Amino acid sequence: MPEIKLKRGTDEDRRDGTLGTPAQGEPIYTTDDKTLFIGDGSTGGGLPACKPPVCVTLYNTATQNINASATDNLVEFNLHSPAFGVATTGTTEDITHSTSSNKHLITINTAGTYAMSANVSVNATSSTPTRWNGKLRFVKTTSSTATEIGGLGNGGYLREASGQDETALSVPMFAFTFAAADTLHLKVDRESTTSAAVDTIARGCTLYIQRLA
Repeated sequence: MPEIKLKRGTDEDRRDGTLGTPAQGEPIYTTDDKTLFIGDGSTGGGLPACKPPVCVTLYNTATQNINASATDNLVEFNLHSPAFGVATTGTTEDITHSTSSNKHLITINTAGTYAMSANVSVNATSSTPTRWNGKLRFVKTTSSTATEIGGLGNGGYLREASGQDETALSVPMFAFTFAAADTLHLKVDRESTTSAAVDTIARGCTLYIQRLA
């Protein structure tokens, strides 16, 4: 039977242009790291043949008082960077997230297993002693039933604006299986009773999501 061979070379050959710009659908195989790339007719070295259906990091470019309510302070995001597999309206992609309305809410359009992690960096805004501890959780909602999922992000401590004035709450990466039409959001609850303003730090809050299967 005839042997079919692909255009091939090292990954450096692919990246430096030695292997050229593959035509639409033309494969390139890297001999050193054993990876397959596919041409689109314009990208030098081609594009990865396999990529996650969804991969997105969400940010907030503005500050937000994350201690306004005793519970369920919803963390908002207004920027996707980088992002693929994400729609801002409708259900044309695997997940939907609007950067202009309900900015806390992520809708799962495609049932599957997703990996996610989050970080919320905060800043004390008052010189009055704050002594604040927050609790960060992921919340999944199915048919109006909300369930906390993943790890608990806590241990961040704020004292006051002129002392221990910045901290962060983080949930390490974990995987979770969602059904279609489930929604997902982040919330921060007060661990203490203080109601002093606690602001998120612009671009200091991130939510990462990747579909695994």
